[in-house]
Amino acid sequence: MDEKSVKQTAEKLLSQLDIKSDVKVEITEDSYNLFLESEDNALIIGKHGNTLSSFELILALMLAKKQGEYKRVIIEVGGYRKEREEYLKQLAERLKESVVATGYEKTIRGLKPWERRLVHIFLKDDSDVATESTGEGNDRVLVIKKK
Repeated sequence: MDEKSVKQTAEKLLSQLDIKSDVKVEITEDSYNLFLESEDNALIIGKHGNTLSSFELILALMLAKKQGEYKRVIIEVGGYRKEREEYLKQLAERLKESVVATGYEKTIRGLKPWERRLVHIFLKDDSDVATESTGEGNDRVLVIKKK
């Protein structure tokens, strides 16, 4: 699927929600990356990014139906994802330091799958700690523990 088709599908979904937004698209091997700028950024993001996560899933399903294969959709809205990534990296670093200093594992609750993945990737090459996700569904947590 080309960038124009992805952009049109995203714009159609946004217009059905009565949201005007500038949409830019980059396609990688494993994802569609969309960059949105709108006066309705807060509405698109929603509380704790829940609306944004739902929007990403719905758009991914719409595109999969058109293309015949599922590809992840990642949407950056007004710098939200970048800010969230930075916050999570700082949190992971603080918790890692605590785990190393005390020897006690630390748990992060309430993360979305992409957020857990980010923390796993951020700490994967660390020689002092290891990470794992445990639990199911909304009870899934990320655990940072000493190696």
